[in-house]
Amino acid sequence: MKRILTATLLVFIAAAYLQADDAQPKDPLRTSITKYFEGMFAKLELAADKNPQKKTFRKIMKPLVKDIDGMYGATLISTNFVIKQVYYSRNFLARGYDLKKVKELKTFYKQMQEKPAPQLSEPGHGSIMQPALVAMRYPVIKDGIFTNIVSMMIRTESFIEAVGLDKYNAYEIICDGKSAEKEGKLSEKPESIKVKLPSTEWVIKYN
Repeated sequence: MKRILTATLLVFIAAAYLQADDAQPKDPLRTSITKYFEGMFAKLELAADKNPQKKTFRKIMKPLVKDIDGMYGATLISTNFVIKQVYYSRNFLARGYDLKKVKELKTFYKQMQEKPAPQLSEPGHGSIMQPALVAMRYPVIKDGIFTNIVSMMIRTESFIEAVGLDKYNAYEIICDGKSAEKEGKLSEKPESIKVKLPSTEWVIKYN
């Protein structure tokens, strides 16, 4: 099962280089985005391989997340999408929270139940209580059985800076047909790339 998961992730990442208009097959922005998420999911895979439990989750995650810019938090989630453990103790109130209550995650829950695989959520809109975040999830498979999910949340602004999207005058990230994040005013004919990522597809328009 682990080999299947790894192969699935590699297929998603490799496809990212192919999912764009032929005029820009090696667009640097697309390359930067796919490499960024490839690195993040590699960290989650390493964590999942260690079969983290509530008592061991923080110890397993510590060396993997300590150097991540914009790291907001990490969680151990049950197969039923309930948070079992948090990485930062400041987020202790999140333990026991049922993520199925979040309407944007219902489709992801269904996908994970039907076929456990790496997932990338769209950039979430921020609020007074929580900044805008990009969330990634990776299933934990032990002896062929789906047991848990490891997840990381990165501040959207840090992701945008890391891939160089902040260098453009205007941009918009569209996830599965819905606008998720935008800055500035796009021209009538902006540049556009399509990026296939785990469980989702992003279209990014920019000037």
